Amino acid sequence: MSSVDRKPRFPRLEEKRSVTYAIILGVWAQVFAYCVAHDLYLIRIAPEHFTEWHPPLWGIGNLTLLALAWGFRASVGPGLILGLAALFLGRAGSRPKLAPGTMLKAVPWGILVTEAAGLLAGAWVWKTGRPLYPAAMYPDFSKPLLITQTIQLTCYAAGGLAGLVFLGWIVRSRKEC
Repeated sequence: MSSVDRKPRFPRLEEKRSVTYAIILGVWAQVFAYCVAHDLYLIRIAPEHFTEWHPPLWGIGNLTLLALAWGFRASVGPGLILGLAALFLGRAGSRPKLAPGTMLKAVPWGILVTEAAGLLAGAWVWKTGRPLYPAAMYPDFSKPLLITQTIQLTCYAAGGLAGLVFLGWIVRSRKEC
């Protein structure tokens, strides 16, 4: 069999740049907006979460700007990776392609589930005054830091799971077309 006759090992992505950018940057923009909103309220609960327990970031001292900067930094990797995965799973290969708008409309549901899980965990800590996770995962045991660290840890786990569910939904949606 010649190299011309061989089927490609991975499905090809033949896509317009505008669609590629819409999906990748659309997913990232939603993740970015979420991370910023999330960090804006966390920094009000326990500023030391960002000022003492995170390394200094670009010399920023203003709490609002610091939350914006950490939100940006926290969103780049997960948002762009999720956007790229959504692009390839939703548009590559011979199956019917999932519309960019369809994918982008699903992202807020994952964000909502992620934040709800974080807030529920934080509320539990606020009510009980006890850490939810092993003590080694907390840099300090003041109540505000227990709350913010619990929210963060829960959101990391829930966000990862929500991202995997989103990607699974994309695959399933394409199989059903």
